[in-house]
Amino acid sequence: MIELKFEAEIRASAERVFSLLAELRDYDRWLPPSAAFRGTVRISEGPIAVGTTYLEPGPFGTRRGVLTQMDRPTRLAFEQPMTLKPRALGVIGIKLLHTLTPDGASVHLLRTIELSPQGPVKLLMPLLVGMFRAENERMMQTLKNYAESNPSEAPK
Repeated sequence: MIELKFEAEIRASAERVFSLLAELRDYDRWLPPSAAFRGTVRISEGPIAVGTTYLEPGPFGTRRGVLTQMDRPTRLAFEQPMTLKPRALGVIGIKLLHTLTPDGASVHLLRTIELSPQGPVKLLMPLLVGMFRAENERMMQTLKNYAESNPSEAPK
């Protein structure tokens, strides 16, 4: 298992940041596509809650996700194993945990990612870890910029 951690101090409420992370249907509003992230699709019906499922297709594989923990506004977790292209390369187990610590008018966000490669992809992990790191740094910076620029905007 490989663990990556990303942290940010965000000048917005914990509730605001939590809502941005939890509302999968609104990601296209604040997180533009990149080489690694093409969007979140096929989100299960109903309100976003533990058990909500989704797909994130990408150039290297498809992440099939499920929301596994939702303790508003301090903890949010997802599991989204990625089946690689081609499938013979294997699967990368991906667990995401967001821990939000309110501090007055701001929040400290800790994003922890656990990567568990299975199959031949294990040999590619030194290269892939750098790609995961770059994409998560982009996501954290984009989230921070959006939340600070739109601190009270209501979710769709």
